[in-house]
Amino acid sequence: MRVGIVGGGFAGLAAAIAFRQDGHDVTVFEKTPEPSAMGGAIALAPNALACLSILGVRNRVATDPWSRMAATVRARDGRVLVRRTLAQLTGGDEFATVPRAQLIAWLAAALPAQCVQYSSSVGAIGVDGSVVVDGRAARFDLIIGADGVRSVTRKLMFADAPSPRPTGITGWAWITDRELDTGFGPIWGRAADFGILPLVDGRTYVYGGTRHRHADLQAFRDWPEPLPALIDAATDGEMITPEIFEARPPRRLVRGKVVLLGDAAHGMRPTFGQGAALAMEDAITLARHGTSGLSRRWLRMLALYGASKAGSRFTAPESAALESARNRALRLLPDPLFGAMAGSVSRWRS
Repeated sequence: MRVGIVGGGFAGLAAAIAFRQDGHDVTVFEKTPEPSAMGGAIALAPNALACLSILGVRNRVATDPWSRMAATVRARDGRVLVRRTLAQLTGGDEFATVPRAQLIAWLAAALPAQCVQYSSSVGAIGVDGSVVVDGRAARFDLIIGADGVRSVTRKLMFADAPSPRPTGITGWAWITDRELDTGFGPIWGRAADFGILPLVDGRTYVYGGTRHRHADLQAFRDWPEPLPALIDAATDGEMITPEIFEARPPRRLVRGKVVLLGDAAHGMRPTFGQGAALAMEDAITLARHGTSGLSRRWLRMLALYGASKAGSRFTAPESAALESARNRALRLLPDPLFGAMAGSVSRWRS
C-alpha cells in the first residue's frame, strides 16, 4: 500500500515508522526545509514511552533516576498541595523529559532519508487519494493528515469539522543549563501555571501558560523558587511563547482515503502534556488496526479534549475563590484517587 503523510511532526513521523514496519511504501510531505528545531521539551509519560518502544526508539531515552525524583504540586504562595515522584505525578513507573527537537530527530533518523520530502507544500487533496504537492500530482492508497492543530488537511477535507480556535492562553517554554536537585513539578496559581522538569541531559525545562496575551514573565518573580531564578536564566533566543489553539475532534476522522491524526484530529490544551503521546497512539493504532481502529479511539480523544479544557481551568482558575477552593480540594484528595486520575490519562494499550 502507498501511504502519503501530510506533516513531519510527531504524528507524521510516528505514522511513517509504523506503516513501514508493516512493509508499506510511505512518503512524508513536510513544509519546513528540515526536521523541526522547535524549542522547549516534551514530557514522556508511560503511554509515550510505550509508543516509542513499538516504534523502535525507546532505547534512546534514559529515564532513571528522573522517574523517582521527588516532586511537588505547589500553590503560588509556595504551599505544597501534593507530594509525589515525577513518575507518580504522571500515573506510571517511568517518566522522562527530552528536548522536542531531539525526539523529532530520533524519529526522523528511524526513516530512510528519501522517505521525508522537506520543503513540500500540499495544495490539494482528494477523497480518492489524490494529492497535489508543489504543483505536482500524485496518488496514494491512504493519505494521513498529520499537519497540526491548524491542519490544511482538516480544512480541505473536513469542512464540517469545528474550526481551530484560540484558547486565550499564551504558552511559555524554555530550557536552561542550570541543574537542580529539588523544586521540580507544577506550580499552580490564578490565571497562570508553570512547571519545572529535569531533562535527561541534566538541564532544566520550564513551561507555563498565562491567561493574558501580553503577560510579562517578570510578573511571576514572587512565585516560589526556583521559578524566579529560572526566569533570570532564560534567554530570548531559546524561549518560545506560542498562542495555544485547540480543535475539537470531529465526529468523522475518515473521509474516503483521507484520515486525520494527532493535533489535526484533536488539538488540545497542553494541560496533561499528552499531545505527542496521543499522536503516536493514533499512528500506531491506524497502522495496526486500520481506520476502524482509529475511529474507535474517538471517545478517548473526546474525553481527553474535554478533560484538558477542564484541567486548564483547574490549574489556573480566573478567580481567587476558585483558586482557594482548588487548593483545599487538592490537599484533601486521597492518594489512590490521585493516582487513578493520573493513570487514566497515560494508560494505553495498542
